[in-house]
Amino acid sequence: MERILVAVDQLHPQHEAMAHACSLAKRIQARLYVLFVHKKACVITNPARQRLELLVGYARTEGIHVEYTILEGGYQESIIAFIQNNGITLFIHELERADMGQFERNFSVLQSVRHRISCRVEIVNSQKQLTQHHEADV
Repeated sequence: MERILVAVDQLHPQHEAMAHACSLAKRIQARLYVLFVHKKACVITNPARQRLELLVGYARTEGIHVEYTILEGGYQESIIAFIQNNGITLFIHELERADMGQFERNFSVLQSVRHRISCRVEIVNSQKQLTQHHEADV
């Protein structure tokens, strides 16, 4: 059985990656792991965490098997340890291209993780980028 991971923190909301992972998990009946990583005590009212928990709840109502985990620590290190400890076979990561600085930081994180894991990695592009290009072409 495929074991899919989407990792989220306050800087990496991963909305498109989560939507893609839910769709894929439902289609192939995979197990979806959702990891929320925070550095300090994260209050339950954190907007990124609240939205993620709504998405997890919605996915479960759609019949998707979702395991939701909250870890405290660094984003990259938490992802790598989670993949290694849970037999993850596919890591889905979203790259936002809203601005070049953010894109380079996100790409750097992804490259750092890719070199230390053995599962497949799928990259999802943000829909915001596509919308912005489409609007610019009109």
